[in-house]
Amino acid sequence: MAQQLIDLDHLNRYVAGDRSLRDEILAIFEEQAEMWTRMLDPQAEDTAWRDAAHALKGASRGVGAWEVGHICQAAEHLIGEQRDDAERIRMLKSLQGKVRETIAEVRRLRDL
Repeated sequence: MAQQLIDLDHLNRYVAGDRSLRDEILAIFEEQAEMWTRMLDPQAEDTAWRDAAHALKGASRGVGAWEVGHICQAAEHLIGEQRDDAERIRMLKSLQGKVRETIAEVRRLRDL
C-alpha cells in the first residue's frame, strides 16, 4: 500500500480531532508549502537554500506530510562541500511534484 501523503492519525492527534482547526492548519500548510517551494532556487546561496528547505521540512512534518519532509531533509544537506547544483535541480523537481500531490490531497481533505 502506498504511503499516505498526509498522516491523518498524526494530524488528528495534533488538532485533538477538531475538524475546523485541522482544515485551518491544512490551509496554512498549503500557503507555506507553495511559498517555500518557490523560494528554493538551485542557484541560491547555501544559507537561503538550507533555510527554505528547513522551513518547508518543519511545515510538512507538522501536518504529517512525511514524504515532503524527507525530501526537504535531504535538500538541506546540498550545501558547502556537498553542494551540487545539478542535484539541487533534480531534488527541486522531485519536491515540486510531491508538493503538488500533497496540496491536491490537502484540498481533497478540506472539501470532505
